[in-house]
Amino acid sequence: MMVFDAVLAAACLVAAAMALFARDRIAAVAAFLVMGLLIALAWLRLGAPDVALAEAAIGAGLTGALLLRSAHRIPAAPTKPLPSAQWLGAGVLSVAVGGAIVWTSMSIGAAPAYPPLVAVAVPESGVENPVTAVLLNFRAWDTLLEIAVLFAALAVVAVVKPVRPRIAPLGPLMLPFARVVLPLTILLAGHLLWQGGHAPGGAFQAGAVLAGGAIALGLSGAVRPIRWGRAGLAWLSILGLAAFAVAALAAELLTGALLGYPAGAAKAWIIAIESALTLSIAATLLLLFFGPAERH
Repeated sequence: MMVFDAVLAAACLVAAAMALFARDRIAAVAAFLVMGLLIALAWLRLGAPDVALAEAAIGAGLTGALLLRSAHRIPAAPTKPLPSAQWLGAGVLSVAVGGAIVWTSMSIGAAPAYPPLVAVAVPESGVENPVTAVLLNFRAWDTLLEIAVLFAALAVVAVVKPVRPRIAPLGPLMLPFARVVLPLTILLAGHLLWQGGHAPGGAFQAGAVLAGGAIALGLSGAVRPIRWGRAGLAWLSILGLAAFAVAALAAELLTGALLGYPAGAAKAWIIAIESALTLSIAATLLLLFFGPAERH
């Protein structure tokens, strides 16, 4: 497997170089998508399937779709070669950062302390998946702040966005494709949401998959996503943050600790929060892709 890992690492570097240096925008985005899938495979090799799912769904899938849309909307700017000094400075900085990362990873000789601690505390978390236990119980405040940052990003887009983008149908085959994909993404999102309690999955992966199916429907031309849904999507986008905040305050009243779930009810609280987060993440990603409310 060492040969496979070496080939995978080289392929990631090649895809990254193609994404950076390709002159054609579509080719650069395609290379970025390939790199994202290769990185997801690398995370699987490192034994982190949760991160791999998030990378494939959000880092490669939704981000790639946003880049493709932007590549069509933004006019091409005249290319000017960078001075040699800037190329040299960027290269030196990249080598220095890469060397620091390699040196740090090689110098850590002691066994990691967190996995044993998490393994001991997982039975008390209400779920069996240690990643979900950390994100929604032991360090739930981190996840709450991540959702707040995601909503803040959407708010910034709504403020600075000049006009609502026009989404043209991609072709006659897009509608049959969307009719097949959307029901499957709904089922897969529900499966990932429920599976997050005991296996890799959760709200971020489920929300990204659900948003992908809805984007396919929007690109088919069958519906006008902003007209029929921008108000509802806006409310859904804040649902996760609101549910998380309400859960924190309710836990404070019941147990005396913010996000300290009542004994024996942690799983129900986590599933409820993750359900709201799934809808909120999907709505936020949809609004980031199609644009928020039209500016008059």
